[in-house]
Amino acid sequence: MSRLSIALLILATAIAGAQQERGRPVVLIVHGRGMLDRDTAATRKMWSSALVQAVRTFAPGSPITDRDVRAVWYADVLDPRSTRGCDYAPSDPRARRERADDQQLKGFVGVIGSVLGALTSIASDSESGSEIRSLAADASFLSDGRKRCAAESRLAVELDRARQEGRPVIVVAHSLGSLVAYDYLSSRSDSAVVRRLITVGSPIGSPEMRRFLIGGDSTDVLAWPSSVSDWVNIRNESDPFATPLSIGRDLVVRFPADEPDQHELVGYLRGTVTVREVLGGWCTAFSASGRPAACRDTILK
Repeated sequence: MSRLSIALLILATAIAGAQQERGRPVVLIVHGRGMLDRDTAATRKMWSSALVQAVRTFAPGSPITDRDVRAVWYADVLDPRSTRGCDYAPSDPRARRERADDQQLKGFVGVIGSVLGALTSIASDSESGSEIRSLAADASFLSDGRKRCAAESRLAVELDRARQEGRPVIVVAHSLGSLVAYDYLSSRSDSAVVRRLITVGSPIGSPEMRRFLIGGDSTDVLAWPSSVSDWVNIRNESDPFATPLSIGRDLVVRFPADEPDQHELVGYLRGTVTVREVLGGWCTAFSASGRPAACRDTILK
């Protein structure tokens, strides 16, 4: 077989696969802080496997597979060594929040971030060096609107990709990732971009934390983004960073007492409540005629 024939076969297979995926929902996982030094591929696989395995345990025969789960990775954008950045349009709600932010505090955090960033150049790859880089990344997010813009654009890219593929979207956003998702989705005026937003271990319900992390002033209130059809907030009662949500559905869960980290994303992904909400949103995002039998027989009966 010639190289041209092989290339055409590969192209035809890819097109056929894309056509089969149309209408099939996709789950986008938006991570929290502290991912800078993680192995990207291994961490993505860990999250996907945790969710898919939990789904299978919850509903044998469930249709969700690894190909239906994607990670929105933005940790590299916050790397002190990264030059990635973008600017909000003047009319963007995020630009207004940026202008209303506490400039003195932002400047102070920026200075601290610069110092930490400088330290990362001489720190070893030890655990302490990794934590310094994570703190510098946090400072970048807090003090630099261009960094936040670039981080949020990663979600924009994945949403556009899903739209081009004709795949409805379920977003699972953890911790700081819930602010990344909320900030971006609030800037869109189109409806039903995300069929279900599931925030887990999120501080977004706290006005003080929300303003501290993404800017704004006392006039900024938590509002349901028009781009989101359904919103569920899941919080572990022992998670110190998870806050109640005044809009949408607020669900309280309890992790096992021996769970080493009560805030960890994997713990949420394995939880029955998260699995039920992901599955429910995923199944209802199908058109009625296209729903897999497992959705009709198990999830939506």
